[in-house]
Amino acid sequence: MVWTTRRALGSAALAALLLTGSAGCTSGSGRHHLVITADEKDTLVDRPVHLVLAGLRQGQEVTVTAEAEDLLGIGWKSTGVYRADHNGTVSLDRDAPISGSYRQADGMGLFWSMLPTNGSVNTVFSPPSPVTAPDFPVRITAAADGLAAAEHTVTRRWTVDGVTHAELNLDTDHVRGTLFLPPAGTPAKTPVLLFGGSEGGNSGIDAAALLASHGHPALSIAYFGLSGLPPTLQNVPVEYTVGAARLLAERTGATGIAIDGNSRGSELALLVAAQLPDLVRRVVVFAPSAEINGGLPDGTAWTENGAPVPTGPIALDRIPASILAVAGENDRLWPAPRWARQIGTPTAAAPNRQALLYPGAGHAVAGLPYLPAGSTATPLIGAPLDLGGDAAANEAAHLDAWPKFLSFLDS
Repeated sequence: MVWTTRRALGSAALAALLLTGSAGCTSGSGRHHLVITADEKDTLVDRPVHLVLAGLRQGQEVTVTAEAEDLLGIGWKSTGVYRADHNGTVSLDRDAPISGSYRQADGMGLFWSMLPTNGSVNTVFSPPSPVTAPDFPVRITAAADGLAAAEHTVTRRWTVDGVTHAELNLDTDHVRGTLFLPPAGTPAKTPVLLFGGSEGGNSGIDAAALLASHGHPALSIAYFGLSGLPPTLQNVPVEYTVGAARLLAERTGATGIAIDGNSRGSELALLVAAQLPDLVRRVVVFAPSAEINGGLPDGTAWTENGAPVPTGPIALDRIPASILAVAGENDRLWPAPRWARQIGTPTAAAPNRQALLYPGAGHAVAGLPYLPAGSTATPLIGAPLDLGGDAAANEAAHLDAWPKFLSFLDS
């Protein structure tokens, strides 16, 4: 992982920057040119950029805006107002905004604090899919009195060069999903099978693409909500996901895999791990349940051999795999913190279990760092849901959990 660092702009670098900025105007004793720079313009989604503004007067206020567009073409935007230091610079790593979309000094605050410009209640950002667009732009603009506006575009990338993907279908593969493979020649790492939650569809492709960029073959599958699959979260055969696990191992030549289940997908992840104890070596569950819950909107969620899987506690003692359970302490959707502690408690038979609990975070604890994740979401079925937590606490959870998730997979 690449962590955010504090970077000071030296006088020589500042002089160079002032020669390359956008047009400015004469003010006070000299000419000022407002400039936005970043150490990198093209980065993986889970890596920070370090934005610096130069060419301001000491103490001058500057308004900085970040804008992006989601999968549906809806605009997202955040804003911060900052005050220049004695050198006429603002470093977003160093300087807290005077006002704006977030409060504390955070170099990536403008990225994760964006909200939809149309006032949508759905505040979970779904950027363009890595299947159709390997990257997406975030446009940064800055404006200050007496200076021409400056602009800088940062490209946020899902995949490194060489990552490939293949669409799997029911007719030939007996599963609907997307398989991402790391670049050829990459050292073999644990393959990961990803299940989403009650949002339905193939919702894990963003994380799967990013995992492949970190060297992990990753298969994100849909288990309801797409043609050929159950239309709702009802009567989903566990055998379907067991088949997906075996397919991933076969396609990658691996003798052991990991499973990542989010929310309702955590139930599936644990059920598959119990059925395939020799294949599933690691399980990661976000905002999880330690129990089998009913279907949505009603009825039975899962079946085995055509029979309903009864609601009630999951037999965790049947799972020898290492388990990482992650939850937000302020999850308002269901008691994920209690269930995460239960799932993550080590036992004599399975000592490698742990739980990560994040104060203030909600049900959106599974999000990737530096992407907006709010407290409300609209699933494939039903009305908008109160996920609990707030944007800042969710982001803190993502920043801490994502590298620990990668480390867990690599251990």
